[in-house]
Amino acid sequence: MIQLIRKGAPVLVSFIVLFVAVFPAFAQNRIIKGKVTNEEGQPVQGAVIKIQGTDVKREYSTKTDKKGEYIYMGIPFGEYRVIVRAQGYRPDFAGGVRPSIAQDSEVNFTIKQGADQKLPFELTPEEMQKLKEEVQKAEKQKQASTEVKGFFDAGLKLAAEGKYAEAIAEYDKALEKDAEQPYIHANKADALSRINKTEEALAEYQKAIALKPDDGAMYTNMGVLLGKMGKVAESQEAFKKAASVNPAAAGQNFYNLGATLVNSGKSAEAAEAFKQAIAADPNFAEAYYQLGICMSGNPQTMPDAIKALEKYIQIGKNAEQVEVAKQLISALKPR
Repeated sequence: MIQLIRKGAPVLVSFIVLFVAVFPAFAQNRIIKGKVTNEEGQPVQGAVIKIQGTDVKREYSTKTDKKGEYIYMGIPFGEYRVIVRAQGYRPDFAGGVRPSIAQDSEVNFTIKQGADQKLPFELTPEEMQKLKEEVQKAEKQKQASTEVKGFFDAGLKLAAEGKYAEAIAEYDKALEKDAEQPYIHANKADALSRINKTEEALAEYQKAIALKPDDGAMYTNMGVLLGKMGKVAESQEAFKKAASVNPAAAGQNFYNLGATLVNSGKSAEAAEAFKQAIAADPNFAEAYYQLGICMSGNPQTMPDAIKALEKYIQIGKNAEQVEVAKQLISALKPR
């Protein structure tokens, strides 16, 4: 019996050694898999998947197939983060992934369109500090923006109530927070002009235009103010600029130009401006009326004056002016 036991003992030892040698091979069968889609739910093919060890430095890589799916097998025990990158999309990642042999680890991504960029853990200390400062700056701007809007809205409300001095005070509070707001300057200019602080109003319009030179309405409003100030030539230039910046409103701006010329006694030049207003907007009734008035004083242009007034009678909405046009036509026509 003793001999049999001794003979059997080596067999048992060999079996144990074999079992220990084979077991680690099964332990390696850890899997990370998932799917990558865009915001429309469509699969993203060819997205690069990187699996990086966060406890031990190691990295594995694969790509998504035409279904947007990926799989990586045989991952050692440990903690990982999974990174996805695809052309035309912003990168994304998931951390704290611990694959086990009992269950596959599934990590799915929905990626957004945009440019590639460094992820937070890929930044250098200097880049991280810069990003932190930018975030803090953006947060301050966001807070300031809320305050600016509050003051601006308060100013608009007061202006609507005719309380222009109080409105200006609110606009000033907003501009103290952010002086780069063109529409606050423009509204402040309007409020100043209404209490006859024309020079200050002009300065505010100029600031607004410097910040927003592509807004034709600002040139129009400044042109009106300049006309009110008696600066006819500058007013005319402002209306011309408004017409060039915003062709859709050219009719109104040429009409405004004509009005300033009429007020300065330049009827012939005014008539040309009203003609330009009509060319920009063939249904601009007021332009026909004013054109007829301007040309009615010159015997050579009376026939054209009659045509303009007849057109106004067809499309004009002001009953009083329609009656004036009829009377004027009657007086101009040869008897």
